[in-house]
Amino acid sequence: MLTTELLIRFLNRNPALTITGIEKEAGMPTRSLTQIINLKRELSDKQRLKLLPILMKYGYSETFNLKATTIAIANNKGGVGKTTTTAYLGEALSNRGLKVLLVDLDSQGNLSQIFNVTTEEGQVFNSLINFNETLHIKPITENLHIAPSDLELQKAELSLLSAPANQQRLQRALVPFLDVYDFILIDCPPSLSVLTLNALNASNSCIVAMQPEMNAVNGLNSLFGVILETQILSNPGLRIEGILFTIVEKNTVHIGLKEAVRETYSSVNIFETEIKKGIEIKKAQALKSLIFDFDKNSAAAKSYDQLAVELLNNLNNKK
Repeated sequence: MLTTELLIRFLNRNPALTITGIEKEAGMPTRSLTQIINLKRELSDKQRLKLLPILMKYGYSETFNLKATTIAIANNKGGVGKTTTTAYLGEALSNRGLKVLLVDLDSQGNLSQIFNVTTEEGQVFNSLINFNETLHIKPITENLHIAPSDLELQKAELSLLSAPANQQRLQRALVPFLDVYDFILIDCPPSLSVLTLNALNASNSCIVAMQPEMNAVNGLNSLFGVILETQILSNPGLRIEGILFTIVEKNTVHIGLKEAVRETYSSVNIFETEIKKGIEIKKAQALKSLIFDFDKNSAAAKSYDQLAVELLNNLNNKK
């Protein structure tokens, strides 16, 4: 049955749809749907009958999938913007009313540090080693939560090398939360380690964050090879969501390398949104501030909001 909660979640996942447009198509009075949503009132049977045919035209069904879309943010090279992308894409999605869980799967713990979150009450390490222990999650905002990590995660990596089902531990840990969140974003370590394999096996898709520098481009084949093996051997539902260019500068080297990537990987989606190099990201992280709180009008904030919209539209087009 169509409920107000389901309606809100469906609209949040479809940024191209507007409440005014839905009201008009359904023949409902202007702002009637806005009041229902704002006041969290339940829909009447008459309102459901009007709304259902319109929503179904845009992809809604009685089996509308409310399970989280889980995305690994990966690259086997460090310093290419994986952690920043995980943090601020998550923040941008949460600002649009979507419930987002960030998973810090890098033992450096940089994602946790960005949000000034400690691991005193537990961390990802505990759930990977003891699969009966629930994933430790801490709130950042109402819609944005994090499963933090620190250097203890290195111990998990060593222990997992000889553990049974060592590449499916994170997948198991996330199962109880798939109905809770709209998106789960995993910040992968800068390696093709057992932790990265855990992330890929737990995910629906993967965003490859890369700076258009030669050493980053050279590592793409290795990463895509591991993704392909994961698809074949253990997670056939995994797809590459796209390559995201990060820390982009306006110079001939970056322009040329971006074009080379487009030609070499012509079958892979390249996000139209690019994350330009800018000082505001470093300033926000130094202050342990959310990027939208630091400066919602900054180039970085606008770019990550644009990326969120592009991602949502891409996902809807694949339905």
